[in-house]
Amino acid sequence: MTVDTIKATDEIVSCSDNGQHPLVYINLKDGKGKCQYCGQSFELTNTNPSKAH
Repeated sequence: MTVDTIKATDEIVSCSDNGQHPLVYINLKDGKGKCQYCGQSFELTNTNPSKAH
Protein backbone atom coordinates (compact mmCIF):
# COMPACT_ATOMS: atom_id res chain seq x y z
CA MET A 1 0.00 0.00 0.00
CA THR A 2 1.40 3.38 -0.98
CA VAL A 3 0.78 6.49 1.09
CA ASP A 4 0.19 9.71 -0.84
CA THR A 5 1.46 13.00 0.54
CA ILE A 6 -1.33 15.24 1.79
CA LYS A 7 -0.96 18.92 0.89
CA ALA A 8 -1.85 21.21 3.81
CA THR A 9 -2.26 24.98 4.09
CA ASP A 10 -1.98 25.04 7.91
CA GLU A 11 1.33 24.70 9.75
CA ILE A 12 -0.23 22.29 12.27
CA VAL A 13 -2.14 19.22 11.02
CA SER A 14 -3.77 16.32 12.82
CA CYS A 15 -3.81 12.62 12.01
CA SER A 16 -5.72 9.67 13.46
CA ASP A 17 -5.89 7.41 10.38
CA ASN A 18 -9.70 7.52 10.60
CA GLY A 19 -9.64 6.47 14.26
CA GLN A 20 -7.12 3.66 13.78
CA HIS A 21 -4.54 5.26 16.10
CA PRO A 22 -4.45 8.04 18.74
CA LEU A 23 -4.98 11.59 17.48
CA VAL A 24 -1.64 13.32 16.97
CA TYR A 25 -0.73 16.83 15.82
CA ILE A 26 2.13 17.32 13.39
CA ASN A 27 4.04 20.59 13.00
CA LEU A 28 4.94 21.41 9.40
CA LYS A 29 7.19 24.38 10.18
CA ASP A 30 9.99 22.71 8.20
CA GLY A 31 7.67 22.32 5.21
CA LYS A 32 6.84 18.66 5.68
CA GLY A 33 6.12 16.06 8.32
CA LYS A 34 5.16 12.44 8.85
CA CYS A 35 2.83 10.68 11.27
CA GLN A 36 4.75 8.50 13.73
CA TYR A 37 1.92 5.94 13.87
CA CYS A 38 0.76 5.34 10.29
CA GLY A 39 3.51 6.98 8.23
CA GLN A 40 1.17 9.42 6.46
CA SER A 41 3.19 12.25 4.91
CA PHE A 42 2.12 15.89 4.97
CA GLU A 43 3.51 18.84 3.01
CA LEU A 44 2.92 22.53 3.67
CA THR A 45 1.78 24.44 0.59
CA ASN A 46 1.84 28.17 -0.05
CA THR A 47 -1.49 29.72 0.91
CA ASN A 48 -0.86 33.00 -0.95
CA PRO A 49 0.76 32.30 -4.31
CA SER A 50 2.09 35.39 -6.03
CA LYS A 51 -0.15 36.72 -8.75
CA ALA A 52 1.39 37.89 -12.00
CA HIS A 53 -0.37 40.85 -13.65
